[in-house]
Amino acid sequence: MTPLIKVRNLSKRYRSHGREVQALDDVSFTLGERETLALVGPSGSGKSTLSRAITRLITVDGGEICFAGEDWLALKGAELRRKRRYMQMVFQDPLEALNPRATVFSAIVDPIRIHGLAPRARWRQEVSQLLDRVQLPSHLMDRAVHEISGGQRQRVALARALACKPRLIVLDEAVSALDVSLRSHIIDLMIELQREEGLSYLFVSHDLAVVKAMAHRTAVMEAGRIVELGPTQDVIDRPQSNMAKALIAAVPRLIRSRNP
Repeated sequence: MTPLIKVRNLSKRYRSHGREVQALDDVSFTLGERETLALVGPSGSGKSTLSRAITRLITVDGGEICFAGEDWLALKGAELRRKRRYMQMVFQDPLEALNPRATVFSAIVDPIRIHGLAPRARWRQEVSQLLDRVQLPSHLMDRAVHEISGGQRQRVALARALACKPRLIVLDEAVSALDVSLRSHIIDLMIELQREEGLSYLFVSHDLAVVKAMAHRTAVMEAGRIVELGPTQDVIDRPQSNMAKALIAAVPRLIRSRNP
């Protein structure tokens, strides 16, 4: 599998309540084209810090990120803004990325306008097509973001990410706030989009049942380090690290599903 992103020896320290916290400690991994890599671990293990470091939402203290063959950390200014379209992020709370008072049309068309991806005359057509891709009716485009449901907002956030024609989407607990039926529907949608659009996903989650359905490989994080990395089914069936064993033990239905 061709690597889309290579992360090498990434480190990040914070100061919190007067003490230094090693949020990322020598983290390395690769993510292939059309692959989903899950990041799992307890709160404070470094999952969200890693996702924000990769998307350049925070700076790192050391290490390397190579994205699509380029030194991602060396990009600055206009060049970074231009390349950002290829790496998008969807948050747990879509209102982190969406203005609740904006219309759905405005929320989705912004990246199209900013990156010059379509002429103005085609904007409504483009937004309508994107809404269709995430299985939402086009009449929603004139509704305010705060007027639609949480599940609809998450699909709008996904449509906004897709508007940039990205190669990688980082999903930071993107389905954890949804109820079970909506969660299943969004997962099926993301798998379909991956197959049709050739997307790669970095999927941050604490829910191993969702990870099992979604991810090709899984990285287990603890105290800022990756302590286990392998095919998802192997990690679930034969966990090697103490942290992976603890996570699996906390979700017994995953174990029972192997013994019908």
